[in-house]
Amino acid sequence: MVLASHYVIKNMFRVLESRDVVEAKEIFKKFSVRYSDDTKLVRIYNEYSKYLKSRDPEKLDEIKSTLNRLKDIRKRETSGGTRLWFKDRRPGVMQLIKIT
Repeated sequence: MVLASHYVIKNMFRVLESRDVVEAKEIFKKFSVRYSDDTKLVRIYNEYSKYLKSRDPEKLDEIKSTLNRLKDIRKRETSGGTRLWFKDRRPGVMQLIKIT
């Protein structure tokens, strides 16, 4: 399962901030198709589609805050911790710690 990185979400947020509805819709659709396994991203795309029908500014603010939170979460997930791709990113560090 491939999840969208924080760079993708940051790009989506930037386009949403520019208030270009057509470009934002294209970007949201492109990334929701590319990362179709990413349920959070697909949910945001569905919410944005609902916003386009209603044009409710509160809904747009909610989408922006959700994108911002998701961007922060994804950035933390890929910067360290247990959800990294490799079990040990820096082999040899634990041996150095044991010596000192």
